[in-house]
Amino acid sequence: MTALRSPSITIYALLLLVLSISGTADQEPRFRSQKYAKGFDGPYPLQRYRSADVSGPILNYWRRSVACQDGLYTILAPRGDSVRQSGPMIVDDQGHLVWFKRYKSTYNANVYMYKGERYLTFWAGDDSVRGHGEGSYYMLNSHYEEVYNIHGANGMHGDLHEFQITRDNTALFAVYKSLPADLREIGGPKNGWIYDGLFQEVDIETNELLFQWRASEHFNLQESERDREESDGDTEDNPWDFFHINSIDKDWRGNYLVSSRYMSSLAYIDGRTGDVLWKLGGKQNSFLDMSDGVATNISWQHHARFQIKHDTNTTRRLSLFDNSSRGEGAPENTSRGLIVKINEETMTVTLVQEYWNQVPISSQSQGSMQILENGNVVLGYGYSAAWTEFTADGETLCEVHFGPQTQFHRGQVLSYRVFKQKWVGLPLTKPSVALSGSEAAVSWNGATEVVTWVLQGALPRGEESGDDSVNAVREFQNSEKIGLEFEFISAIPKSGFETIIPIPAGTVYAKLRIIALDKKGITLGVTEALDWEPEEMNNEVAVYSGEEKDDEEGGDTGEVWSASAIGIGLITVAILGFSVWLVCKIAYSRSLKNLFTREKDEHTWQRVSTGEELDELDGFSDVESRDHASDSLLKQPGE
Repeated sequence: MTALRSPSITIYALLLLVLSISGTADQEPRFRSQKYAKGFDGPYPLQRYRSADVSGPILNYWRRSVACQDGLYTILAPRGDSVRQSGPMIVDDQGHLVWFKRYKSTYNANVYMYKGERYLTFWAGDDSVRGHGEGSYYMLNSHYEEVYNIHGANGMHGDLHEFQITRDNTALFAVYKSLPADLREIGGPKNGWIYDGLFQEVDIETNELLFQWRASEHFNLQESERDREESDGDTEDNPWDFFHINSIDKDWRGNYLVSSRYMSSLAYIDGRTGDVLWKLGGKQNSFLDMSDGVATNISWQHHARFQIKHDTNTTRRLSLFDNSSRGEGAPENTSRGLIVKINEETMTVTLVQEYWNQVPISSQSQGSMQILENGNVVLGYGYSAAWTEFTADGETLCEVHFGPQTQFHRGQVLSYRVFKQKWVGLPLTKPSVALSGSEAAVSWNGATEVVTWVLQGALPRGEESGDDSVNAVREFQNSEKIGLEFEFISAIPKSGFETIIPIPAGTVYAKLRIIALDKKGITLGVTEALDWEPEEMNNEVAVYSGEEKDDEEGGDTGEVWSASAIGIGLITVAILGFSVWLVCKIAYSRSLKNLFTREKDEHTWQRVSTGEELDELDGFSDVESRDHASDSLLKQPGE
């Protein structure tokens, strides 16, 4: 009768028993967690994994919809004062890490098609050079190999703001150059200095310069909407940035669309002469705004793009992220996504659609706007650690934070742009595994096609499953690893970045290994064959990294398994799902609901990290968390 008087404890214990064999290792994203939003989980909440020396983000969904679970991957590059490891990152549509690799300061991670193959692209380098950077552009193939490394032409350094692969299979990017200039017209010295905004188009294979354009040759300094501070432009080491180019796009006519942050305008550039054909926004706006100023009152904007599928002979559509903020962000200067329609014959512009976050976000710098194939729109909020997905008509579907809301506008955690893309990751490394006690934790950084993990064991040659002497097993473990005959032990579905596989009690195999299978049962990768001595592993963890490339010949990769292994994994999911349902059905559902929804009754410990603790591998502290995501909180569009 005691159990009946405490139903929530009984249910909780049963759920822990069921979930303990479910294979889930990753922490689930939060949902509207106030602790997270206020920074109590740290300035950059992360989770560590047993099997891999990487950290994954813990996301906080402020709004969530199944419409965002479309199989696409979110591409971002977190950085900032609280981010100790910068680099490109891929996250799946469930909010779990897929791939991360550390680079220097990283910007503008994205996926582009080049000669029929998808490449993960990004800029990495030194971003401390006064508002731009000096680095190069990386192109990684599906195996995460650095196939191309592109540099600025004519001895110039590639800038962090833009990298795009054009329809002509060329690369477009920005560069900055200090240039002597007479600044008397804006109150500066006669022998002053400016940062000139340039863009280059180069051949990806040869890095040959194909086209170059300079802002100083086409824009007057007085058009800038950025005030010159007292010492700006006085010396070559402190040039005045009057233009600040932050995006370039090329259309089917061979012309270019350039975004100037400090002009608060877009410029359409002739691809043969470099002449400015028209300007949208700013002091020299070329268009009559038919939407009462809403289409042209852009400010400090980023990421302007042609939407060519809507082009006609005289009309065109443009998209951009309008920061609407200069310097410190403020609620009254809320950032927005913007689509406008211009008529090049009548020189008019009309608002098509605006995209506003339900909880206003004012991003003082950076940002992106992407239109997906299904018409949905993704806004990355740049200086604020968030992205939001909208329907085509502006309804919010998902709002995701990867840093505390109270730290927005402070540069603690940010990503220059955020995109959703198709991606297939086939790393050449082996999966990594960690053995501890009676379970194995397995992961494979970057692998997108794994559906099932299969645990196998091997005995000394000639032995059958059963009791083995300790000496025989150890003698076998110390022998050469040839001719091992592995037997099936269990299969479990892949779950998140890292999956936990229970090792059955009484397992007598001397060697264990784990195989990664895709949805067709084809072997994608195999871990190292690991020594299994459970009596010595009760209180320690043995980690076997697979980060070295798998160059062994005659491996098992590509082997086709029967449907039984995959079927066992799927049956496991079904059984677990039924078990959870049954527990909830026969117990007190109201108590279970309260258990997961009332913060004061929850006592689950989560492992998160503050930015300062990332310097040491063992610097991760346990922080009590009472906020959980729940599938019941997923919203359908329109709700």
